[in-house]
Amino acid sequence: MSTVQRILAALPAKPTQMLPQACYTDPAFFTFEQRSVFAKSWICVGRVEQIPIPGDCLSVPAAGEPIIVIRNEAGGVHAVSAVCQHRGEILECSGPRHLRCPLHFWTYDLTGALVGAPRTGAEELRRLRTEVRLPSVRLELWHGFIFVNLDGQASPLGPSLAKVEPFWEGYEAADLVAIPPKMADTPLPWNWKVHVENFTDAYHPEFVHRGTHDFAPSVHPDGGVEFTSMEDGDNAILRTVPLISADGGMMQDGWGEAAAFPAIQTLPEAQRRRLVFVLLPPSMTLVFAPGAVAYTLISPVGAEATLASSDRVTAGGWLLPRTTTKLPDFDQRKAAVQEGAAKIWAQDVPLNLGMQDGKRSRFGPPGYYTALETTLVQFNAWLLHAYRRAAGTVAETRVCP
Repeated sequence: MSTVQRILAALPAKPTQMLPQACYTDPAFFTFEQRSVFAKSWICVGRVEQIPIPGDCLSVPAAGEPIIVIRNEAGGVHAVSAVCQHRGEILECSGPRHLRCPLHFWTYDLTGALVGAPRTGAEELRRLRTEVRLPSVRLELWHGFIFVNLDGQASPLGPSLAKVEPFWEGYEAADLVAIPPKMADTPLPWNWKVHVENFTDAYHPEFVHRGTHDFAPSVHPDGGVEFTSMEDGDNAILRTVPLISADGGMMQDGWGEAAAFPAIQTLPEAQRRRLVFVLLPPSMTLVFAPGAVAYTLISPVGAEATLASSDRVTAGGWLLPRTTTKLPDFDQRKAAVQEGAAKIWAQDVPLNLGMQDGKRSRFGPPGYYTALETTLVQFNAWLLHAYRRAAGTVAETRVCP
């Protein structure tokens, strides 16, 4: 029995139990995740604003595969493999209106069809043009976010995110502008699941984030965190957290009343009094706040190596009303948000390091989940379904509270 088979055989029967520690540390299991889970999942790779005009393209990784996302001549967006079909070199976004291999200058048009191969005869080139093209990659747009899926038979993305749709109310009416995150190039030394578990955990903020998260408490006499149910087919895990008063948001000291980004006037009253934390495994998190939608792009690159790009780790990663971006002091407001996010992040880093260290310990516990960790149980349900589907042993339901 292989290492991966042994780990799969040790998976818990129910999502209320923790995963085996090797799911967080074993390189072979990470390879299994890349090939059999990530490659069959919808992965967010950017925003449409990053390729605004025909001919623009974006080089991105998806489940370890190099992908190019292209704005075509008709204004649509599609994705192709970035692997040249000559010898396998990785293509560049070299434009205008073409993709070129840096090794031998084989050239492809915006549809992925071969158009040029230097030093080949006219007859051979005609034949190559009929036979050679870049493999296409499944792509869907969701509220301006670009998602790709390496599995051509994958279920559509949109229906799996239906539970998030009500929380978009009022945002896009504010003429949102995307400020994409600066993409990380230094891996964080923990497993991707440790990273997203920290994000979705409603239990730890009152202990870990004292002073930075008090304005958005999970526990409050007037009502605290609320969870949504997890149904079969869901690819979204979310919770809502109240704000002490309406229209708060991120400021230089964390979540607070004097938000750096002004409240969006088109939002319903309920949304101006809460934060909504959304996990879209395995590649993205969103936070709906009264003044902005903040997002993080996550790219697992090793069993204990994760790239995360957002205002917490690098910079940017916001959807903002255009009026906010035009404020004369916008740069100062942006800096204040990044300072506050950095303070929250500084509190999380040692906890993530400690959690990863615990996953290597011979004394690692079987684990217990409290009511405030409902989203962790839901994430386990998503993982167990994905692992068993990949192993061909799906027999359980992942429906949970």
